[in-house]
Amino acid sequence: MDIKVKKLLKDLTNKDDDLRALSTMTLMKLDFPEKSAREEVLLNLIQATQDKNIAVRFFARRAIDKIRKTEKLLKSAMGETATLPIEERLASNDYQDRLNAVMDVKSEAKAEFKGQLLKMLETEDHTFVRATLISCLSGFLKKEEAVVLSPFLADEDNRVRSNTIEALERLKAEDSIPGLFTALSDPDNRIRAAAAKALQAFGEEKVFAELKKMLESPEEWMKGSAIYALSHIMAGEAIELLLETARQATHVETRVKAIIALANYHDSSAWGFLKGLSTSGEGVFKETAQKAVRLMEEKFGPTPPNTTMISTNTVTDSSGAAKSDGQAVETARNEDLAATVTRFFRKGRDEAIGLSNRAALNFNVTDHKKELDELFKEAGRVTFDIYQAGEVEFADMLTLGHEILRMNFFVQKYTEQEQKLAGSKPDGFFGLLKSLFSKSSEQANSSSQADKFAKKRDELFLKLGQLALKKYEKEEFRHKLLEVHFVTLQKLNRKVAGEPKS
Repeated sequence: MDIKVKKLLKDLTNKDDDLRALSTMTLMKLDFPEKSAREEVLLNLIQATQDKNIAVRFFARRAIDKIRKTEKLLKSAMGETATLPIEERLASNDYQDRLNAVMDVKSEAKAEFKGQLLKMLETEDHTFVRATLISCLSGFLKKEEAVVLSPFLADEDNRVRSNTIEALERLKAEDSIPGLFTALSDPDNRIRAAAAKALQAFGEEKVFAELKKMLESPEEWMKGSAIYALSHIMAGEAIELLLETARQATHVETRVKAIIALANYHDSSAWGFLKGLSTSGEGVFKETAQKAVRLMEEKFGPTPPNTTMISTNTVTDSSGAAKSDGQAVETARNEDLAATVTRFFRKGRDEAIGLSNRAALNFNVTDHKKELDELFKEAGRVTFDIYQAGEVEFADMLTLGHEILRMNFFVQKYTEQEQKLAGSKPDGFFGLLKSLFSKSSEQANSSSQADKFAKKRDELFLKLGQLALKKYEKEEFRHKLLEVHFVTLQKLNRKVAGEPKS
């Protein structure tokens, strides 16, 4: 192997993110005539697809795709393509043979290999093959057989997790709903989007039925996942389930989480319960309710809400008990899940204390311009993930994607420098990003370089989101991950158009 290539492979394990990214970019441009060199480079690039830095992952995937195309062309020129039967290639020690065989089974819909594919899935150790196996099997499995795929929602590889979600959605496996709610807090934004889309496909009735089962589970982590999900869904059913949990849960931590979650709603039923508990409750529950009331007031203002999303004639009085209410109440039942799941993508500096580090208070729709900007930014983030997956071909979108990559480099670079100066350095890229939102007052007074680039990146996300949804509307760029955002955009536009001009 060439000394230059060996150095590039060594750089793939360097601690410096820029050097690793430069290595993958260079490897993407090189050709490797020797088979042994191609195989070694390929193995190293596959490892790089799990790198903490998104640029490294992106260019590693591009380099892998190029090597694969080269392999296919060489085999075609030498007349070596698909000479062995599929069953033999599925059992090959060469992962490329197995991968190509699975792809052939899928493209030719050879259902007779279903049993062999299921056995492969039990032992397959190569992430690319595993991801392709799951995608292939989704076309052969029955709904009741989907349980064999559910464990892969927790796979270490993000491509495997993403393919699993898409397979479960295709099979309409309701038993997978709890796992999909867990996927909503996945560190990979594309996986969160896929999970939300899958939940939308199941429909509100099944989703709420499953959430209720989760709250009744003996497993406290299951209840916590349900509370987290409910706290982000703007619907009366969500408030009812949280109120019931906040009143009746036997586990202290579960009750505390439900009480805090109610602060996400500017709703008279939630406010009445919290206000009553904050004055007549006991111990930690009284303290938690007081905290929740403060959070609600900080988010929505000091004026108590006078409407509720609960669509029944029962609301909660100040002591937490049910009472009759003859007044008409507002309801959010007409808001479909396509709109509510987009709230899972809201990113900002407000976090719901006591739920999790990712449990953000819902965005309050009081300013249509701000709401639209937030939607475009999130659509931009999703489109950037699509760009990273190599599924964007438009020059204007590619330009914005490249710019966002560049901003990520600078954000990470300057954040590391600032952390070193501060004497503490968080772990991982997401840790570095999180540090941007937890600066001391002294640091906050002087706008850092990282802050400037992060702000510029947000502007680019907004532009990319606007462009992507515009192309989606014109049917120039129709990607399934943007469907939810486009539906929400249409609703917001209708809402704005229906308002009287001031």
